[in-house]
Amino acid sequence: MTDLLINRRQFGLGAAGLALAASPFARAAAAEKIVVAESQGFSWAVPYLVSSRNYWKNYGIEASTLQFTSGRLAFDAAVSSKAQFATATDSVVGLAGANGVRAVIVAEFTRLSSGMVVAARTDRGIDTPAQLKGKRVATPLGTSGHYFLARYLSLYGLTPKDVTLVNLRGPDAITAINQGGIDAFAWGFDSGQKAVDDSGGKVRILPDTGLDKVFLSHYVLTAAEELVQRQPKLVESAVRALIDAEKFYRGSHAEAVALVAERTKTSVETTKAGLDTIQVGVRLDNRLLDDLVLNGEWAIEAGLAQRPKEDLRTLYRKLIYPDALRAAAPDRVTLS
Repeated sequence: MTDLLINRRQFGLGAAGLALAASPFARAAAAEKIVVAESQGFSWAVPYLVSSRNYWKNYGIEASTLQFTSGRLAFDAAVSSKAQFATATDSVVGLAGANGVRAVIVAEFTRLSSGMVVAARTDRGIDTPAQLKGKRVATPLGTSGHYFLARYLSLYGLTPKDVTLVNLRGPDAITAINQGGIDAFAWGFDSGQKAVDDSGGKVRILPDTGLDKVFLSHYVLTAAEELVQRQPKLVESAVRALIDAEKFYRGSHAEAVALVAERTKTSVETTKAGLDTIQVGVRLDNRLLDDLVLNGEWAIEAGLAQRPKEDLRTLYRKLIYPDALRAAAPDRVTLS
């Protein structure tokens, strides 16, 4: 069993600040150069389209990307000054916030319940989710996959203590399950599908009936608190670029699917199937705040964080920055 405590150091807070150029709103003569840390998978379609269509240029910004295998790693890059923005999930921000990391959500762009799956070996006596008990189950610890696994197990009367947790990134979990090193893994839909495709019939996706009752994952754009304070116009530009990408996704859906498939190196058919499970929409609302609190409670109960002195809801409300989205599209902010 795994008993972890993730602290500030593990979230890469070694650097003291961000070295940023002046905002494009203040300096129109030259493009502002930034770095965006991005995660992998179809669920990140909206920021992928920002890059593919280069919506940054509409706001005088020249952006390069750093690619990571999870939102946790991308988030680390932003809080350690390797990137100005990062794509992550509410699980990552919830865990980080509970441990005192001062990074904020500037916009949500996607939410989903069924975009994550549990893939299991067909030859290890796992015909139902309840039969995961006592098995070796991999997921990247401290990520949305870890939180998803806890919520998934709860549907079947289990907790993470009922399985042996193995800390593996998505690509490594695919290799491990096909080589027999683990019995199952919890991660994204596309990773689960690849494991099935590569297994020659040895891996299947377990059912998730009722998952929407206990799990909703929010995909968000984050930034270090200092960046938000010092460069509000830059943050507003980033949010506007997300809205541009959302409009393209809705108005030219077939082309958008093709661009996401190219970025994720998966077939158009698989990408479309994955995108059919998500809800795209740039927003900030109370459901996001509610789920951040649930994430924080999970992290504390799992031994991943100590309970902060501040009320969790008050803490997480401070880690959502609505001003940029309110300036760009006030009707998309319904956060109280």
